[in-house]
Amino acid sequence: MSFEGSPKNAMKKLSNTTFSLAALILASTQVAPAAVFAFRIDNAGTTAGSPIDDGQNFQQQWGKSENWTLVSGVDDGDNGYPDGADTFTIDRTTLANNSTRLTEESAPAGLIDVAGITGTGTGNQDIVLKLRAFTIGNLESLASAAPFHIRAERDRNITINGVISGEGDLLLSRSGGFSDGVDDDELITITGEAPNTITGTIRLYNDNGNADNPQPSYWVADKVGAFGQTSALTLEGRAGLSGIASLQITTNTLGGEGAIDDDATELYIGAEGVLNIDAGVNEVIGEDKLFTDLEGLGTYTAVAPGTYNNSVDWIIGEGSVTVGAFSAPLAITEITYALDAELNQILTLTWNSVSGRVYAVIYSTDMINWDSDLDDGVPADAGETTTEEFDLTGIPELNSETKAFFRVEERP
Repeated sequence: MSFEGSPKNAMKKLSNTTFSLAALILASTQVAPAAVFAFRIDNAGTTAGSPIDDGQNFQQQWGKSENWTLVSGVDDGDNGYPDGADTFTIDRTTLANNSTRLTEESAPAGLIDVAGITGTGTGNQDIVLKLRAFTIGNLESLASAAPFHIRAERDRNITINGVISGEGDLLLSRSGGFSDGVDDDELITITGEAPNTITGTIRLYNDNGNADNPQPSYWVADKVGAFGQTSALTLEGRAGLSGIASLQITTNTLGGEGAIDDDATELYIGAEGVLNIDAGVNEVIGEDKLFTDLEGLGTYTAVAPGTYNNSVDWIIGEGSVTVGAFSAPLAITEITYALDAELNQILTLTWNSVSGRVYAVIYSTDMINWDSDLDDGVPADAGETTTEEFDLTGIPELNSETKAFFRVEERP
């Protein structure tokens, strides 16, 4: 009754393998670690080219080697500042002014990729990114009195494709007030292979404040666990001033907890905030964990349990949001068995489900051993039920049985 003969348990064989001396030498070669830099705050206001306290004039400092200290490793670009595979730390907690804004407007031309950032928030703009499509790898926000603030200014894509971690709070803001207009393909995207692990709060904020020139801001959650274990996720702009603050949740967030952990995270949708849910996605938010203040009045109201779509003001797109646990317990509600025209044994099962979740269908002949599955990765259908057909002809273990039992389980 087991699947011991299936491909998943097949053993891999290795034979007639030889290794050349060159391959052995290559395998033993040590690759020098990329550089870790620390941003200098001791020279703010004292080094030539650094103003005393005017952050607006303290521009293009990222690409100046005199503002960085090499802590360890080998400088990726051999240029004295972090780029490419380099990482860096920023600790501005002892600095009273805003003179360590890190921006890059013109030179050097190749400064667009940084493998990792570790930061301490100061209540100001800790990093400002302008005019280029920057890519950031791992991002760690350390515990501090103020959130670590990364601001995207002007109309360019920003991508965070590593793991966002840390106990500190994170503020990701965008201002389009200095640009020719933010288009809907100019995005701040949270993507990558591994779920994020951050436990501090996250705020996605459209900080444009010009009512005569409202500018939208677009964030994209493009992986399962995009917001980690954050206790609170806030999506907002300035009421009547900023333009929308849109968070798209893509089909790449299907399965498990989705983009937002429905047990750990409270979601606050404030003024101008809107969720853009891809078709086929149902993002589940825990009961009493979703709140809205769409008018920006300062008072958030809890959203009642239920499933919502773009008929409400805070959702666009073709997907849905379910608040609270699915009302019906997970169970098979309909089962049929038939022979098709080729005399194949076709089992059809229907069970209640939540769109966006993934399910496994397992079976047993004695209701004791449930180690065998028909399929361990069935995506839920749209709506409240899923129906799936299974061809039992190719399962010899069931051919001699007169009775079999089936069960559905949700997969993480």
